[in-house]
This record gives sequence, C-alpha cells and structure tokens, in this order.
Amino acid sequence: MAEYQITTIDGGITQISVSGTVASNDIELFRALSHLSKKFSCTLVNLLELSDTSEDLFDYLDEISSRTRIKIIVKKPELVNKCTEKGLQTFPTIKSASLSYAGEETLRLLISRLRDVPILNTEAYRLIQHSASPDANFAELERMMQNNSGLCSQILRTANSPYFMRSSKAETLQQAMVTLGLAPLRQIFIYNFYNSVGNFFGSQQETVEHGQECAKLAEFIAKAGSASYHECAKVRLIGLLHDVGRQALAFFFPQQYERVRHLIKVEKKPSFLAELVVFGIEHQSIGSILANRWNFPDYLSKVIGDHHYLQAKDWNTLTLPVFCANNFLNKRDGEPFSLFFQKLEGYFFLKKAELPWKNIDDEFNDFLEKSEDF
Repeated sequence: MAEYQITTIDGGITQISVSGTVASNDIELFRALSHLSKKFSCTLVNLLELSDTSEDLFDYLDEISSRTRIKIIVKKPELVNKCTEKGLQTFPTIKSASLSYAGEETLRLLISRLRDVPILNTEAYRLIQHSASPDANFAELERMMQNNSGLCSQILRTANSPYFMRSSKAETLQQAMVTLGLAPLRQIFIYNFYNSVGNFFGSQQETVEHGQECAKLAEFIAKAGSASYHECAKVRLIGLLHDVGRQALAFFFPQQYERVRHLIKVEKKPSFLAELVVFGIEHQSIGSILANRWNFPDYLSKVIGDHHYLQAKDWNTLTLPVFCANNFLNKRDGEPFSLFFQKLEGYFFLKKAELPWKNIDDEFNDFLEKSEDF
C-alpha cells in the first residue's frame, strides 16, 4: 500500500507526496487526491519516491485534472510516459513545478488587472480590432477615425510617400487607405495604440526609450540587408514592442519587479532569467500573450515571444535584427547580453548580402547619435 503526506510548500502551494506502491484499492490515497482537487485550484503531486503503481493512479489523476491543475513531479521515464499519455504536466523537481504554478498565477493576475485599464477603450485599439476582423472595410475605418486629424494625416503622408509611387497624390482618406491596404494600416494603428500603452506605463521611461532605440537600430540593420519596405516596417514595430511584456510585469507587480532589477544589476542575470526566478514566467511569454489578446498580427506575437531564445527559425529575417539591436543596446548600457556578432553575420548570410560594417560598436553608436527622435 502507498503512503502519502500533505504539506504546504513555499508560495502557499499544496503538495501531496506519495511513496511506496500504489494499488488499485488504495482508497485512502484516492480520497485524499479527490479532497485536494475540490479544495485547491492547483496541487503538486510528488511521485519522486514512488516505487510502483497500478494504472488506476494515472486514470484517477486524469479524472481530477478536470477540476484542478495537477502538476506531477516525477523523474522515472516509465512514469513520465504514463503521465504524458494522459496529457498530465510533469516536472523533474519541486522547484520547476512551483515556478510553473507561479507563472500561471502571475499571468492570471495580470490578465485580470489588464481588463480594467483604459488603454483597451482607446480609438486605436478599436481600429486594430476592426482591421483584423473578416468584415473589415475602408468605409467603416474612415468613419471610425474621421475626427482624428493626426491619424488621418499620418495615413495620407504614408500613402503619398515615394515608396508607393502613385501617379497622382491620394487626396482622400479612403484613397490613401486603399493605397496602403489593410495590413500596413493595422501597423499604423498598432503604433498609435502603443503610444497609449506607453503613456499608461509612463513610469518606465527607460524601457520605452530602449524600445525606441531598438526599433531604430533593428530597422537600420534590416535596411543594410536590403530588406523590403514592408519587412523594415515590421522589424521596426517589433523592435518598439519587444519588451511590452516587461513593461506590463513591472507596472502591475512593481515590488516584485524590483527583485528582478536587483538580479539583473547585481547578479548579472539576463532579464528573462531573472523574471523566471521571481515570477515563474518571463516577459517574452507575457508579451506574446498580450499581442495575441490585443489582436496584433501573428508575426508580432511570434517574434515578441522569441526575441531572446531564437527558436522559431521561420521568423529569422524578422527576429535576428531585433535580437542583435537589443543585445547591442544591453551591452552598451552595461546590462547582461547575449553575443550577437555571429547572429548578425547569419542575418546577412540569409539576406545574401555583405556585412557593411567593420567596427560594429562605433558605427551603431554613430547611427544612434545621429538618428532623429522616434
């Protein structure tokens, strides 16, 4: 028969540790699991000391996982496989399972608090939603922004820029929108929406300025690689928004984020690793989730969620300029950074272009000093 012990570990998480051999008739253990599943939103099931078990244990864990989050701590390959077959989450250590729980709680709290913020009621946000819908049309977009002179003039200026080479100038807002198309319009709406986000997260001027410099430098790299106008526009937008998850974490959890800053400044941990230690989730994941919730284009959520890891190879022509710009700025500012020169060479190899700079640091700094304000 199995033995079990119920404890509360750091973070107020309930853990049931099971040892020995679980039999089909271990009614007491199954009752304990049922009780925990009804009482707590998450339970850690520690099977590290389990010798053997009947199939009934996994069947029962699968059953109660419908009413509570079950995180199973297990290392034995045969037990891991049984859990995987049932779609149950497994973790090799108590710490990794606890961090997963902390990450889920951080995300749950952040999303619930975000529902009340005024940025989701802005005109720019509503324009993003409409431009992403199957029923999007230029007449409705014109109606929605007809009183926003700044946005209208921005669209007209862009449509009449040399890039689009119109035979005659776009003289009405609808002509300008037709010239641009829905995808570039959505980019403009996202820029304006981010201005609202930046104002709301206004206490984080340092992060906002980092995003602006990253946007300029990433676009500079993309242009040097002969990227198209639309590709450069995407790279610039990603550079601007890549740390939006960091802004959200720091705004909604300011005290905890001070611990993150300490780990970055004193222990020289990269920001995403420091966030994992404190929150159980990092700003890439948060930023990607926010981008999806805000109906941003797929490329934005994908690259925001991968700008440190570089795992999504399909997006390299968009991710690599941002990765290189971001890490150059971190290096310049004395922050932990990843080596980026080989990635920079890799980008130009992908673009079949020659790397145009001999002294990267000097030429990047020179560009940033001479570039116009964002």
